[in-house]
Amino acid sequence: MPNSRPESQQPPHTGRKRSNTVQSLYGKHAAPIPPVPAAPPLRQGDSKTLTTWVHDIKDYPNVVLNQSYWPGVAEGDIIQISTHSPGSGDITSGLLFIVPKDEAVKHQLQVSVPRPMAEKLSLRNNGEVTLTKVSQDDWSADFVEFTFQDNYLGRNEMWRLGQYLVGQCIFVDQEIPFIGAAVVKVHSIYVSGNKTSTAYITSKTKMVYRSLSAKTTLFIQVCRELWEFAGDGERYNEKIVHSFLPALFTKWREAGATHIVTIVLISRVFYDESEVEYAAGPLRRDDDGRWYKDFFKVITDLEIIYDWKPTLITLKDSFWAFQRDILLAHHYHRAGLASPLEPLENVRLVGRLSYAHDGPILEALNLSFNPMETHYIDRSLSLTGSATIIITPGTGYYRASKQLLRLTTTRILDQGFAIDLVSLNKPPLHQSPIFSFSGMEAIHRPEVAVRPGSFRLMDTLWGDDEEHGDKQDRKRTTFWWEPFWMSVSFWDKQMDLPFRQDRFVARAKMHEIEMLGLLDHDVLSGIELPFLPDPESSLDPYSSIDSHSHKCQLLTKAEADKFDMDIFSEASVEPVKLHNSTRNSLASSIGSLRSGIEGLKRSMSSRTVESVAPRVPVIEETPRRMVSHLPLEEESLATSKSTQHLSAVEQSGTLSTSPTRSSIRSGHSTISNSSQAGSTTVVGDGSRSSSSTRPLLKSASKFTPSWFWNTFARSGPSLPETSSVSAAAISNPKASETPVSSASGSQGKPVPIAPKEPPPERTPKPMYITNARVRARTGGSGRNLDEEVLFTHRGSLTRHSPLITPPRESAELIVGGKRRSGNHSSYMSMIGSSSSPVLRTNPLRPLAAVPSTVAYLASRWQHIFPEPLSKHDIKWKAMISPGCLPLTVEYFPTPAELDTKYDLYPYDFVLDPPEMRSFLVRPPVVNSHHPETVRRAWALVVMRVMVALRLAQGFQLVIRSSKPQATTLETDSPSITLRRTSSYLVAEEQVPRPKGATEVLKSPDDPVYVSMSNEIHRIAYSGDTIQVRRYVRRMPRPRPFEYQCLIWPKLGVGYTELKTSFVPHGLEGYGWNRLDMLVAGYETQFNDALRYWRTRFVVIPTDEPPLATAGPLGEKLDDEEVRLLGMEKLAEQFSKVRWVPPDEKGKQHTPVRFIFTDLGPTQCVLDDTVVSQLDEIHAAGPLKKKVKSEKDIADASLAAIAKAMREDDGVPMKDRKWHSRTYINAFTGSDLVSWLVREFRDVPTREQATEWGARLQDQGLFEHCRGKHGFLDGHYFYILRGEYLIPMTPRTGWFRSKHAAGEEALLRSGGHSRSPISKRLRKKLILSQSMVIDVDPNKRSDQAESVMLHHDIIHNASTCFHFELQWIGTTARCIDDLLRQWSRAIEKYGLRLVEAYVTQISDIRDRNPFQSCFPIPLALEPPTVPDLQSKVNEGTQVAHYFESALLRKLGYVLDIEARSSYSDQVEVVYSYRRAPFKHSQWVHRSGVAFVQVLGGQEGFLFLTNRLLAPGKLGPASKHLRSGLAAEEVRKQLQKACYDVDGLAQFYRDELVGLDLGLEEPPPLHI
Repeated sequence: MPNSRPESQQPPHTGRKRSNTVQSLYGKHAAPIPPVPAAPPLRQGDSKTLTTWVHDIKDYPNVVLNQSYWPGVAEGDIIQISTHSPGSGDITSGLLFIVPKDEAVKHQLQVSVPRPMAEKLSLRNNGEVTLTKVSQDDWSADFVEFTFQDNYLGRNEMWRLGQYLVGQCIFVDQEIPFIGAAVVKVHSIYVSGNKTSTAYITSKTKMVYRSLSAKTTLFIQVCRELWEFAGDGERYNEKIVHSFLPALFTKWREAGATHIVTIVLISRVFYDESEVEYAAGPLRRDDDGRWYKDFFKVITDLEIIYDWKPTLITLKDSFWAFQRDILLAHHYHRAGLASPLEPLENVRLVGRLSYAHDGPILEALNLSFNPMETHYIDRSLSLTGSATIIITPGTGYYRASKQLLRLTTTRILDQGFAIDLVSLNKPPLHQSPIFSFSGMEAIHRPEVAVRPGSFRLMDTLWGDDEEHGDKQDRKRTTFWWEPFWMSVSFWDKQMDLPFRQDRFVARAKMHEIEMLGLLDHDVLSGIELPFLPDPESSLDPYSSIDSHSHKCQLLTKAEADKFDMDIFSEASVEPVKLHNSTRNSLASSIGSLRSGIEGLKRSMSSRTVESVAPRVPVIEETPRRMVSHLPLEEESLATSKSTQHLSAVEQSGTLSTSPTRSSIRSGHSTISNSSQAGSTTVVGDGSRSSSSTRPLLKSASKFTPSWFWNTFARSGPSLPETSSVSAAAISNPKASETPVSSASGSQGKPVPIAPKEPPPERTPKPMYITNARVRARTGGSGRNLDEEVLFTHRGSLTRHSPLITPPRESAELIVGGKRRSGNHSSYMSMIGSSSSPVLRTNPLRPLAAVPSTVAYLASRWQHIFPEPLSKHDIKWKAMISPGCLPLTVEYFPTPAELDTKYDLYPYDFVLDPPEMRSFLVRPPVVNSHHPETVRRAWALVVMRVMVALRLAQGFQLVIRSSKPQATTLETDSPSITLRRTSSYLVAEEQVPRPKGATEVLKSPDDPVYVSMSNEIHRIAYSGDTIQVRRYVRRMPRPRPFEYQCLIWPKLGVGYTELKTSFVPHGLEGYGWNRLDMLVAGYETQFNDALRYWRTRFVVIPTDEPPLATAGPLGEKLDDEEVRLLGMEKLAEQFSKVRWVPPDEKGKQHTPVRFIFTDLGPTQCVLDDTVVSQLDEIHAAGPLKKKVKSEKDIADASLAAIAKAMREDDGVPMKDRKWHSRTYINAFTGSDLVSWLVREFRDVPTREQATEWGARLQDQGLFEHCRGKHGFLDGHYFYILRGEYLIPMTPRTGWFRSKHAAGEEALLRSGGHSRSPISKRLRKKLILSQSMVIDVDPNKRSDQAESVMLHHDIIHNASTCFHFELQWIGTTARCIDDLLRQWSRAIEKYGLRLVEAYVTQISDIRDRNPFQSCFPIPLALEPPTVPDLQSKVNEGTQVAHYFESALLRKLGYVLDIEARSSYSDQVEVVYSYRRAPFKHSQWVHRSGVAFVQVLGGQEGFLFLTNRLLAPGKLGPASKHLRSGLAAEEVRKQLQKACYDVDGLAQFYRDELVGLDLGLEEPPPLHI
């Protein structure tokens, strides 16, 4: 092909013929080539077609462009590469790249793209692409969503990753590398609210991180409704196991998610007073005085679901047996535990399941919060984030305790994650989710109402504290509260036939009628809806209805049938004409509020109303919605009409929950905007009606309109016997002009009120909307009728129900960056005149957004939503890949609010660069030596670390609001707009300036603001100090909530009682000062108050023989020696990564050394040799050179070397024991190497000392004790030979004192001595070392990557070796890479690295109530052997001897010994253990399970190691399903413990071995 030839790809030369001869170019008389003029820069839209080449991303990660083929292109231009031709008009396809620097490339190369980009565009070599220059503004991303898997991505890494991506172009499905490996994958990109395939990242781009490997908890609510039938004939429990969970698991599998799943059944059972005594246990009482117990059954315990079918089968079986377990078998099991020997009587069936709204939802959430709040303990390096999904057959309405609801909200805000609620029901005709609680009426505090920033105090949940204030003259009432931290999804998959938009679906369910059995009982002809109660039964204190009016309201059967036919028959919808009085009533309501409470009282006597529209539209699933344009009236006109438009019906105080008779008699109903203003309308037959069939709210308009809405969606209270606020049809338009005599006269003949001045005629056109996603249009004032803010309005009215819809406001209130309806002046006057300033939530009038009272709390999740969520969509994205808490937040209180609502806690510290020795800060690279420049550079890096550590604790960066933000409320009138006064101008600098997270800390001069729910930190640099200002909001501290329940753990045999306390773990008492001192280098150790990340690891000898069988010099080694050699290699790995302060680089440091022994943990601390070596290690180490050491080993004779070795400061020579054999005057190879390095100046390293040791052995100075090995640097015993051997007196330790000689046998047995002598001899032994290590030795990261390492010093090859990592703000990827490196280094030596629990497994339930140990008792108690210590080998633990032997036989090794097993002579201290272990703990050689020994017939406690992630840490990857492997191990142990004959034979075999008394056992087999 011509275009494939290199010469055809060269750029053409204009003005001359192409020639390949050198003479034509550089001839003797050739004229000089004129310089090529610079091409003009490209304009936006210029394009060029070039030939592509594909290269590997490892060679070069970006696009390579030969700029000579496209004159005018410049470095930094944003180019779109596409396979479409320039004239195709397709501008959305293709990918973006930034033109790189023009470097030397092959001349024939035009453009080369990385392979991932080529695969995205389906490009091949020598293909043609079109390059087009585009504008950066048009392609700047607003939001980018990333997904990541099998990786712990901290918030610090998220912040740094965002900074790394600024100025780059990305595309969907692109893998983003970070610190040398692909960390995240681009999931979706949003530009100007639209999804795109590619975009440019700017500093304003907000990044959302979603995890595919999270801890997911599924709560399934078991209640009465669970066994009811849905509309399609399927039970709700069948919907869970047949449709929803399979759909969820399928989506997980398609997305490749590897969530750790916990499934729990939750339920509540109520008991009558007569059943309380029999139903003993953790009984509780609710606010209504009812007795109940809560039950939780764990189905899946922290497992990765590979095959969901067995889980669904188990779940279905649990549903069938659940009621029997909690209503019958639970009490049977409790009776058996109370009296196991007495015969059981007949068991009674007691209790009844609660309905869904009474379920323990909040209690279950708080139980799951316990492990989430301590996520930094046992930190998994393969999981990120948490997700909680509640599956319920209810509608999302729950009754709750105010204290518990407030506590739950506080804990969720502290943790920063949300809850997903999945309802199996149809969307209800009310707000969902919604909580109701009982509380006291708030006390009016005018000073609080008018104070800036007092929105939260006016919220129903936070506004009043019942413990403060006078409870007299206050009554308890019901409040409603919408949880902003919970999203709802309605799973109503129709199983019988396809769903149609025009299909009528009933919202109300009558389960009792459905279960009557219509074929067996002839009730078809007798089902009738009962009439409403008689008016005489009303509780209205203001009712004055006579018998005549009562008779007038009664309906005949014919009238009722005619009403049903009119309502539910097919009819054509006619346009609705809204007359002026409709708007006039709205304006009058606004004016009445603006005129204050006196005007409100005057206006309560009358109101002008009028209704229009002939007929109600047909009922359908997705109703049409009509929105009319209502521009604001002139304020004077609204005020003049304010006294005429308030209905007398608002004098009542009780809300009707069903349609009144007057509404039934009203005829045909239709929607009118007058219902939004609470106006009273007059219908054609002369009766008043209550018909607000279609409230103009987004979340409610989706539902079916009917007369059911009439009595709820109004602003005034009504009673069943009073006429209600309505917008009803009229058959006679002139009826509204009939004069009125009284508003409280006969209700059979209502009297209309005529307006004094007919307003101008305006007839806005209705707009029909059938799609819930279509946004309602706004009126002439720009207001959206769907975005009205509801304010409670009391005045002189008596409130009887929280469901009363408060009156509407007309001005605009700025809430959370969005304009909401509400006039500030009327709002303030309303609060000032009200006796209850609390703003109530009406569940039947849901808001379009979060209420203003909690908007700043909900703003923590503001930047996690790239596009608005629809309440009617299933939130699959949140359930498949839960989002992490955003890094940024826009809410920031005003300076006035900071002064009045926050407490200030300032502190600062001096920044002195020469004294900076912090392992958390990487020294900056400074090219200048000017002190101020150096100090500013240090200030910048120190402030970055301070911010990073706060991000890790859940703080967010405060950025500038993306929308115009006012400091106070604004009204529509410019003359009364409230603006910032001059007194606030001094605090202008306190407003955050960054527009995005990546703009933070570009310079140390700009202060940084980080925020949490109730705390704000300001970090600033001034002079030579860094100043920290902590602003803590004054809020009442939530009280602990004491709770008791019953939990059936997985693998359990019944319900067990749990007592716990729900306590918030906020950061109010966090040691920020100490943390900053650690950053500055003034502190060097972590403190428990800092909440640092920690995880423990164990090195376990494997079942498989080691792959390595030879030593460094080729000698044959047995398994034990190979594993000891592997531990020495691990010590070398520790030494390599030791962090060295900058001022100590180049100095010699003592390497990490372990003390090897064949004694157990409780016996080695009593051994003189081990204790002396321990003292040497803690003393400064044996590697320090002697002062003025001038000896050279090359000049020394063997006799001189032997004499020096025998001196007091020479090589330690003593009697040593190994496997019951004693070696006289022996020394170890490692001691000789250390002595050679210390003593001779020509032996600088251990490697050279090992060579000299081998040379001395060859010369005959010493030999191996058993003659098996040459010289090795390790725990190998050697003795001097021949004339060099001189008997020496053993160097005694402190245990060999005359007082302790008589107790030698007792100490050797690990027994206890209670004598005063033992107390005087009690010595503290520190059995661990700690040091700071650098987990990024290759410096791939842009920050200091330091970790605190704590490790054991003494090690027995037959037990586990332990070390713990502690860090804060370190990149988890670096830690994981280092652990993998260590694991590979010790694999071939028969050792396995496994993550283990920090605390003992018997305490696991204290942190995670749903995870508990499985008890495995012994069917036959072990025998008691007298004088057992004398029959076992030295160093063997006699406590629980037979249990330990059984575990050793089944493949377990000792993990940690119990504290009670140690002698009272010593106090054992480990730097990483916070509490001693009550029981000895063992671990299986595979690492999949732990066991604790209880002793006796109680046997063991078994726990699966849920920290063992699949595919992690070397050999552990063989157990791709560690949970299944642990189950096999448990069954094996359980089978052995339950086998009476097998246990008896095992005990006999062990006793025979003890009687034989092996004099010299063979080397210990690992």
